Amino acid sequence: MDHRPITRATDRDLASSRHTLRGTVGAAMAVAVLLRLSAQPAPLTVERDGGSLRLSVPQLHFLTGEPLERLHNGRSVTYVLTVSLKAQRGGPRRAGLTRQVVISYDLWEERFAAARLDDPKSAASHLTASAAEAWCIDLLSVPVGAAPVSGTFVVELECTLRDGDAQPAETPSAATFTGLIDLLSRKARTAPPRWEAASLPVRLADLKDRALK
Repeated sequence: MDHRPITRATDRDLASSRHTLRGTVGAAMAVAVLLRLSAQPAPLTVERDGGSLRLSVPQLHFLTGEPLERLHNGRSVTYVLTVSLKAQRGGPRRAGLTRQVVISYDLWEERFAAARLDDPKSAASHLTASAAEAWCIDLLSVPVGAAPVSGTFVVELECTLRDGDAQPAETPSAATFTGLIDLLSRKARTAPPRWEAASLPVRLADLKDRALK
């Protein structure tokens, strides 16, 4: 019996499967890249207040989504907020600080409470969502001395959930074609929440001191 036609058909099927795999994997990776690129940092403004640089990010909202759902279910959430001073966007960090804030929600009053994890005396309650977010941002004031005296700098802010508070993601097997595609797509869908903000380049000399107003 001549098996050559069967062999040629199998080779064509394998080639077609490889082509489909490459195309689908490429599409999934492209979607993941587009999702990352579409999440642009929120605009951040910097203002001098005596010996401190205070931040304002009215368009940054992190009391949303799955963390907000957990709060409405009576559980607390710990956010990790980091501010960095850099010579340019995406460059090495020159100075900055990190704060961890525990947020809770009063189901009866429908108001939020916030407290620094390392300093429970630094706390506030009866806050709306926007007021709670602003309170957290206000903890990130940086000493003026951390900024360069000359030249421009940018301020970047990152907000994430503490590792123990992040929702774990199931990891499907990549051993099969379906598993590989599922892995790539789930990676984009189940990435831990992350919020970012960044300022335009600013000069210390150009920042008006609101303490003198």
